[in-house]
Amino acid sequence: MTVNDPVTPAIPRRSALQLAALLGAAAVAPAALAGCSDEDDALALTATDLTAPAREAASFSIAGEDVRTILTDERTRAASYALAANLLRTCSQADTAQDARANTFISPLSILFALALAQNGAAGTTLDELAAVTGLDTDALNAYLGAYARYLDTGDLWDTGLGALDGDGGEDDAAMPLHLANSIWIRDTDTLEVRDDYLAACANELDASVFSAPFDATTVDDINTWVGEHTSHMIKRLVSEIPDKARLYLINALAFEDAWEDPYEDGDVEDDVFTCDDGGEQKIRMMRSHEGTYLENDRFQGFVKPYADYRYAFVGLLPREGVPLADAVASLDGPALEALLDPIANAEAEAGLPKFKLEYGAELTDVLRALGINEAFDPERADFTPMGTDETGPLCIGQVLHRTFIDVNEEGTRAAAATSIGMEAGAAAPLDEPVVYEVILDRPFAYLIIDTQVGVPVFAGTMNAMPNA
Repeated sequence: MTVNDPVTPAIPRRSALQLAALLGAAAVAPAALAGCSDEDDALALTATDLTAPAREAASFSIAGEDVRTILTDERTRAASYALAANLLRTCSQADTAQDARANTFISPLSILFALALAQNGAAGTTLDELAAVTGLDTDALNAYLGAYARYLDTGDLWDTGLGALDGDGGEDDAAMPLHLANSIWIRDTDTLEVRDDYLAACANELDASVFSAPFDATTVDDINTWVGEHTSHMIKRLVSEIPDKARLYLINALAFEDAWEDPYEDGDVEDDVFTCDDGGEQKIRMMRSHEGTYLENDRFQGFVKPYADYRYAFVGLLPREGVPLADAVASLDGPALEALLDPIANAEAEAGLPKFKLEYGAELTDVLRALGINEAFDPERADFTPMGTDETGPLCIGQVLHRTFIDVNEEGTRAAAATSIGMEAGAAAPLDEPVVYEVILDRPFAYLIIDTQVGVPVFAGTMNAMPNA
């Protein structure tokens, strides 16, 4: 499932527009996070920025509720965990079917933003299938993701005023470990008509910038420049070329960097051995710590290591002895994942986390089909008329690519994602002495990076073999 460069496959001549989600991630530096919020007027782009006119069609709204109410709603939380579990399970199964040692690393949050840009332009059964996978109807999805963007802008779930989403949150902007951005790129052609209300919804609800471009070599450069800016230039090329039938690209960029709340000291890191399921051994550097949160169910044991200020956390999940990682991950659905992340009372963990750096790329069309999105890929049946029309044929989803990057070391973690959608024709009282479990990730394991305030799985992965061993 691993890929090198986005390649658009041939599609039926009848389909003038093809929707392709190209998702990737990269590392981002703290200083760059502050700059990312300055948005696209800081970029030297050839494309024409249509964001302001699009915003004039509607004003930002969160369904009359405050941000905290939306983000703490059990339905949206359940939908977030369900999508993360379903994507991780299906992607890892597809990866290991090709290579037993294949690793998987995805950003469910980035994928959700990409699907939201598509869902806002869908109708009929196409819309129903997208909503079934995202877990929310379009209004609820827009409210949820818009609220999350506003939460990132303020930096505090409990202090979320109704300021703009354009990065004017002051000092908190630079402090927030997570940054995200969305954009829509439209081919400047007489045959294509993109609906104003679709652009207005994406601009006002999802804070998407809108650009008009000729879709030639300059547009390739512009898209890659925009993506690079919002991933601190760690993704240098998301789009290699633009197919003749391409009409729109819908792009999400997501970047994360945070330091550990309790960084590892030199004495905490030692040589160790990682043993793959096939018995192969790899030399690694193991980072050891004592963590106050222990997790378990009948398939996994785990620990939670918090990042600075406890806003985000790394979750390490080790299959129980005798349980293959593939079987343990296959047991996860939304409720199971959410239950697994509920800490065990009176229990702590002696944890071992390997240092690692990983780049990942995958084609997700089959994954999304397996999750239930089928009609959207069919040029004969897909209905994206709320998005717009082209004289040469209907819109449908074509290729879906995902790229990610993560670097876990003594100081903390860097990770990010960029998504491009291109369209063609009560705890009990503590015990005096808590039980301490050993959870050393020295064999295949799963892991997540989660927003601890909201309960959003930002990244999720499986490690079958160490990539830098």
